[in-house]
Amino acid sequence: MTSIDGDTVIFPPNVNYIISISINSIACPFTVLLNVLVIIVVKKRPRLRTNNNILLACLVVTDALTGLFGQPLYVLWRIFLIFGLSSSEILENVCVCVVTTLSSASYLHLMLVTFERLIAIKYAMRYSNVVTHNKLKIAVLAIWIIGFVCGTLCVLKMYLALNYIKSLISIPCIVLVAFAYVILYHETRRHRRKIKTQQLPQEEVERSTKESKALKTTVFVVSAVILSLLPADFCFIGLATGLFDTCPIDESIWQTCSILNSFVNPLIYCWRQNEMRKLVFKIVK
Repeated sequence: MTSIDGDTVIFPPNVNYIISISINSIACPFTVLLNVLVIIVVKKRPRLRTNNNILLACLVVTDALTGLFGQPLYVLWRIFLIFGLSSSEILENVCVCVVTTLSSASYLHLMLVTFERLIAIKYAMRYSNVVTHNKLKIAVLAIWIIGFVCGTLCVLKMYLALNYIKSLISIPCIVLVAFAYVILYHETRRHRRKIKTQQLPQEEVERSTKESKALKTTVFVVSAVILSLLPADFCFIGLATGLFDTCPIDESIWQTCSILNSFVNPLIYCWRQNEMRKLVFKIVK
C-alpha cells in the first residue's frame, strides 16, 4: 500500500521488512539444498576430496547452517517486528547470536582456505608435509571453538569482550588475506612466465594449472563475501567517520545482503568445477 503526495511516493515504514522477509523466505530452502548437495558430492567423490575442496566443504557447512537456522530466525524476527509482538527482542538476541557464531566461523574458514592456496602455490614442494588432514581437522576444530566462544559471549551480553575478539578476527583477517593474495598474484604470474619460457614436464604444468584454477575459485568466493558485505561496511564506515548520523541504507537491506552470501557460494563452486556441477545435477535429477 502506498500513498501519493504530489510526485513523492510515501512507503509504509515496514516495507523493507516485507522485502527482506520475502527474499530470505525464498532463498532459505535453496541455500540449505545447494550447500547440502555440495557436501554430498565432495563426500561421495574421492577425486573431489582435495584439501582445497575439503576446506570449501567446511565453509559450505557454515553456509548450510546459516540457511537452516540464521535465515529462518531472521524471518521470524522481522515478522514479529511487523506485528509488534513482545517476543521480538528475544528473537533478535537469538538471531544475532546465531549469526555471530556462523559469521565468525565463515570468516576464519575463508582465511584458512586462502592460506591453504598460499602454501600450495608458494611452497609447492613442502605442501604435502605442511598441509595434512590431521592439521586441517585441528584448524577447523579451532575455528568452530572460536565461533562458539563469540556466540557464547553474545548470549551472555559481554559485548565489550565480543567486540574485542571480533576486532582481533576481522582486522588481521582482512590484512593477512589481502597480503596473501598479493603474494599469490605474483606467484601465479611467475609460474605462467616459467611455463611459457621453459620446457617444463607435463605433470608440473598440469599441477600448476590445477592449483591456479583452485585459486581462482577461492578468489571468486572471497570477492562474493566482500560484495555482500559492502552495504554493511558502507554504513559502519560512514557512521564511524561521521559522514552521516544514520545509515542511508536500511538495516534490513544490508543484513539481507550479508546473509545471502551463503546462497551464492555453492553456485560459485558448481560454476567453477565442472565435475561437481554434473554430480549436483545428477543428484537433483
